[in-house]
Amino acid sequence: MNADRKVTAFISKPQKRIVNIRLTLRIGNKQSMPRVFLNPDPALSEREYSMTEQRLSITEEQAEFINDFNEIDDWMMQYSCLLELTTDMEPVSDEEKNEQNKISGCQADLWIILSFENGIVHVRADSDSLIVKGIVAVIAALFDKRTPQEICGAHIDFLEKTPLKEQISTDRFHGMQTVIRKIQDYSTSLTQM
Repeated sequence: MNADRKVTAFISKPQKRIVNIRLTLRIGNKQSMPRVFLNPDPALSEREYSMTEQRLSITEEQAEFINDFNEIDDWMMQYSCLLELTTDMEPVSDEEKNEQNKISGCQADLWIILSFENGIVHVRADSDSLIVKGIVAVIAALFDKRTPQEICGAHIDFLEKTPLKEQISTDRFHGMQTVIRKIQDYSTSLTQM
């Protein structure tokens, strides 16, 4: 039995969903930390399994997030899940929290840092609102370390397919749509070079 299965055997169903979400999105994608899903083959070590696993598409990762998040039937546990997702986000420095990186039209202060290196788009984000930061953590995780073509072709609709849309204001919902558009516009500009 691998370590992930041992851990999840002793926690509640909502907590298992949070573990699944964190493993699926692998928020922050720490350097040299492989994207690992629950290993269905106990004969393989976690490292061996992660080397055989291909990263899911944006659509597939989003679908897993929606499924796992919707199975957490308590709003406070869902909120806790979002807070947990923020703990592994790559930090945004105070210097990067400037007007150029700030998303306008959102009630909270929200910054998106985009970069392009070796054919891959990198996405980092921060906000002074915990719920916004949690939602942006999901968006960043879906788009981070993807090609511009993958990002341009993605349809992000997890807000509409989870109770999140009902829990945030219209302004915050539109702010999240602005974040998605900004990342996709940036990626589109890269494909036209």
